[in-house]
Amino acid sequence: MGKIVTKVQNYKTKIAYLVSSFALVALFIPIMASAAPTPTFNQTINAGALSTNIMQSDDSTPVASPTVAFPAVNAGFTCQTNTATLGDSNNKLNVTNLASNNGWTLTMTATSGDSATWTDGSNTYAYNDPAGSGCTNGQLTVDPSVSTITLDCNSSCSSATVTKGSSATLDNTGSSVATLATNSSGSAWGGYLTGISLSQKIPAAQASGSYSLPMTITVTAN
Repeated sequence: MGKIVTKVQNYKTKIAYLVSSFALVALFIPIMASAAPTPTFNQTINAGALSTNIMQSDDSTPVASPTVAFPAVNAGFTCQTNTATLGDSNNKLNVTNLASNNGWTLTMTATSGDSATWTDGSNTYAYNDPAGSGCTNGQLTVDPSVSTITLDCNSSCSSATVTKGSSATLDNTGSSVATLATNSSGSAWGGYLTGISLSQKIPAAQASGSYSLPMTITVTAN
């Protein structure tokens, strides 16, 4: 009987030894954690456009055929000055800059250039002749310095970098281009100009008629 007990104890000892060995080996087996995925997201935002337009009061609809109506005047034997305003709540001069640039410059001149005239059939007079202080043949003064700038960019841009143009009397011997505004920043910008003053000298004894002068407004990147 004593031998049987001894053998059982030996088996128990061997089993305990094996269990201890397995436990010791388990302590040294590294835990293999799976690597975390690290994706890189890529996205491209393309530059937009630099543009100008004349917009209606809803801020989104361009005016199909914008016009500026000077008041009617009576023919006379002396030089006359007639005034009007470019840009009001229903004809807002818009600039939108979402392009990649160093800012922009907004200008205006006659569509046909220096040789353009106020025209009604065969009757004409000038918009840019300085002779006789503009009274001999007619001359137009554009004054954007009195205009109002209204932002339209959800408070994400500023008017601090925008400079309104100075009063300019158009001159075919110098410059027949009026600078309306400049922006020294290329940051995204959107806004309107209203209330640009226009003043036209009309020669004495100018023939009666309904005169028109097509103009072009251009925005260019600095």
